[in-house]
Amino acid sequence: MSTLFTIKESLFARSALYEQLFFACAGDSIVLMEDAVLALQSPIALSSFVAKANSFGIQVYAMASDVELRGVETKQPEIDIIDYDTLVDLVLNHDKQVAW
Repeated sequence: MSTLFTIKESLFARSALYEQLFFACAGDSIVLMEDAVLALQSPIALSSFVAKANSFGIQVYAMASDVELRGVETKQPEIDIIDYDTLVDLVLNHDKQVAW
């Protein structure tokens, strides 16, 4: 049973991004949305998160519209930047969704 986790709050406001790894497992996906994409500006903090997620078999995505709106440069090649059509596909391909 796969889960799609969506995170909307900034990494700097709360540790939801790191808490996510306690609940996620192989086959799950994490989508950074809204202020959560600001984590892409902190490559040192985010790289450890991405490395752990990848080692657990968890894919990490970021919403293109939120990245563009906030003027964030994407320096993490392991994070796929996606549009709303891809988000809909992710929702349909996972058994459940958890929003943070």
